[in-house]
Amino acid sequence: MNICGLVVHARPEQGDRLCAAIEDLPGAEVHARAPDGRLVVTVEDHGEACAGDTVLRLHRLPGVLSAAIVYHSFEPEAAASEGSWENR
Repeated sequence: MNICGLVVHARPEQGDRLCAAIEDLPGAEVHARAPDGRLVVTVEDHGEACAGDTVLRLHRLPGVLSAAIVYHSFEPEAAASEGSWENR
């Protein structure tokens, strides 16, 4: 399991279009949006793309000014299927 939390700074006037474009990326989800163009986004591994590739694609979307990873968690598949961190 690989998940990244990002703060994306975008052009405010392109917010609706950009949110839709991000949601179309594999494993990406927009969780919050501020009027000034900041977005809270998570990206996780998806069957068709790894999180890193999706983050790179997100950086290249028209209207994105910057995207910073503020959280990252990686757990090998075997560990993820064994349960939570407390059970280890």
